[in-house]
Amino acid sequence: MKEEDRRPDSEQLLRSIQNADGPPGGRLKIFFGYAAGVLWSCDPLGDLPVELETSQGYQQVGATVDSRSISGVTRTITGRILRNADYCKRQLRDIFAPGVTGRLTVAGKYWCDAEVQRCPAISPAVLWPTFSFQLYCPNPYWHSVAKTTAATIKVTPVFRLPVCYTSHQYGIREQASYIRILNSGLDTRSWKLSLTARGEVVNPGVINPETGEYLRFITTLQDGDELQVYRENGELRVERVIDGKGYDVLSLLDGSSTLWTVYHGAQAWQRTADSGDGWLFLSLTMHAAFTTIITEGSNG
Repeated sequence: MKEEDRRPDSEQLLRSIQNADGPPGGRLKIFFGYAAGVLWSCDPLGDLPVELETSQGYQQVGATVDSRSISGVTRTITGRILRNADYCKRQLRDIFAPGVTGRLTVAGKYWCDAEVQRCPAISPAVLWPTFSFQLYCPNPYWHSVAKTTAATIKVTPVFRLPVCYTSHQYGIREQASYIRILNSGLDTRSWKLSLTARGEVVNPGVINPETGEYLRFITTLQDGDELQVYRENGELRVERVIDGKGYDVLSLLDGSSTLWTVYHGAQAWQRTADSGDGWLFLSLTMHAAFTTIITEGSNG
């Protein structure tokens, strides 16, 4: 290999913007990074301002913080095209058009959803042309590509066969009455919870024993029934799965339910039911959220 061809691992350099509204044949993707012949930068990666609402009483020293919020953020993408300039220019022009929404993925590890806010400005230079455009991220947090999962059932491997059978697991099947969640990111209200019955379960639910917050559903599940609870950016959706298809059953939710947040750190969610709780199985998936991206690498 020639010396000029020695470059860092492309996995560390490769970035992609994935268009979520692609054509019927599949989603569009455009890759940035040295491996794709496009150097780039994104600003800001962090530096999120927290908007504070404060109040001050008569003769009070200092102020009281009443509430806090974080708005969406505009991220500016700038770069330089090293090769295949004509092709890359057309890709930039055609993909980043008004109304296009998509997913910005960095280093294959973090993502945020975005919409085109300013279409690309592309220099007319023939050699190494530059470009810039802006994306608006309604939710400014970066989310981990890797999922965090927790379930009341786990299989502990006990032996291996000399032949690999990917469709089978051999081990001890263990069941717990709770799921243990380890959230390495911020408190989040974006997660998916599945409640599956393996027998009759009356008014199933889940509770965080530490906070007392809970979810409860006024219904009776039979063997094989499944409820799926979706929380995304504060919005709630509840579906009952029948023959692989989800049907809206938000009306089954007990109106006094309070369990909306997966907090930072370790916590347990315990299954509950008026009867048959031993037949209820829980499974939760989520993507940890962060205010900024920490670039890992060696010095020198």
